[in-house]
Amino acid sequence: MDTMTSARELARNYSIHFGGRVFGTFLGVLTIAVLTRHLGETGYGELTTAMTFLQMFGVMVDFGLTLTLVQMISTAGANEEKIVGNVLALRILSGLVFFGAAAAIGFALPYSMIIKITIAVGTLSYLFMTASSMLVGIFQKHMAIWRFAVAEVLNRFVTLGVIVLFAYLAWGVVAMMVAFAIGNFIQLMTTIRLAGPYVRIRPQIDLAVWKDAVVRSWPIGLSIFFNLIYLKSDILFLGWFRSQAEVGLYGAAYKILDVITAMPVMYMGLALPSLVTAWTSGNKPDFKKIMQRSFDFFSLIALPIFVGSLVVGTPLLTLVSGEAFAVSGEVLKILMIAAIAVFFGSLTGHAIVALGLQKPMTLGYAITAVVTVIGYVLVIPEHGMWGAAWMTVVAEVLIAIFTFAVVTHKSRFFPKLTTLGKSIIACAAMYLVLIGLPPMNVLIQILVGCMTFGVVIFAIGGVRMETIKDMMRRE
Repeated sequence: MDTMTSARELARNYSIHFGGRVFGTFLGVLTIAVLTRHLGETGYGELTTAMTFLQMFGVMVDFGLTLTLVQMISTAGANEEKIVGNVLALRILSGLVFFGAAAAIGFALPYSMIIKITIAVGTLSYLFMTASSMLVGIFQKHMAIWRFAVAEVLNRFVTLGVIVLFAYLAWGVVAMMVAFAIGNFIQLMTTIRLAGPYVRIRPQIDLAVWKDAVVRSWPIGLSIFFNLIYLKSDILFLGWFRSQAEVGLYGAAYKILDVITAMPVMYMGLALPSLVTAWTSGNKPDFKKIMQRSFDFFSLIALPIFVGSLVVGTPLLTLVSGEAFAVSGEVLKILMIAAIAVFFGSLTGHAIVALGLQKPMTLGYAITAVVTVIGYVLVIPEHGMWGAAWMTVVAEVLIAIFTFAVVTHKSRFFPKLTTLGKSIIACAAMYLVLIGLPPMNVLIQILVGCMTFGVVIFAIGGVRMETIKDMMRRE
């Protein structure tokens, strides 16, 4: 497959997955709206604390196996069914061990009984979720990501429906975690079914494959663990030093960040097999073209999201979660700085995997984790969620710098900044238009902002219609 054909396949699959993600995001926002309005600041804070605690153990369960699976099955001549079956069995075993430990440790910590029970119930939800998320590599390899998107959307739809029902019944935090468990189980079953045309999924035990997977994945797993420490320990420290109500306010803003930063991870997940193939086959020009194309795409997405959030952040959170969460919109403006770093850090972070540089990069992740945790301990007790937000920015900027340095040193890839510069110009125009608008509904503001950015970026040649048509054309 040549570079342009690969680009078309990537664009087509991303467009399909993006469409599913947009609809799924809409359902996710509705879910947040129901949860925050029904549970309030304190209840939503308790749910956020339980989920964050489980995410820490989820990283240990993953151990880098999700990215490793993509790497292993993308290698020429790989026995896909054997690899998938063994990695799935390894994932299930690690899930039973670590999530079982999570439930036990949760009851030993000085949390409220509601949080402890929610953690215990959530172990099932996260076991289902980690199993299904690992299988995404199958669809990435076969450029059939729409199938995984279907499973994701079905999950969001079912979860929202169950949460609405439970809210109507006036059930509390624990019941909401049950709703997530139901949705994640349905996603897992649907994912296995939709992967059928490409590989028969059944757990297998071959110790040689297990050893190969662990050897490949442990540097990734360790890096992701450090990554999660500096990303999620802010919420845990908030829960220890401040009130659960403040955790709820911060968690509402952070949930928007999570939704937005899923975009670069999703895109780079699709690009990773092509990056691995290009680099391992010695085709450095193709590797650099994919990197540049991804850099340009992120320049056109990350910057307008950040600039737009400066104007619509507060009214957007108020619309979604109610007046009680208005201050979350101000926190969101800070977190959107981190979002820019996440976009470009995802580019170089996935390139690290393609280049096989997980081990050298582990030190960078460890340094970032240590610096950030120290920062959280120093600033959160006094400054609360504001200090947590700014330390999140520091962490993401640090990791983006580290990964960029490692990737450029190895690959000699240095991005051209032409599209980035044009995106800055279009963002400036969008900002001026937005602040000049009379008071109006925030959704209309967002629409006007998107249209302004689109018109300007096309006018100055940041995006060419011929390029889009060529990328979408089938051969």
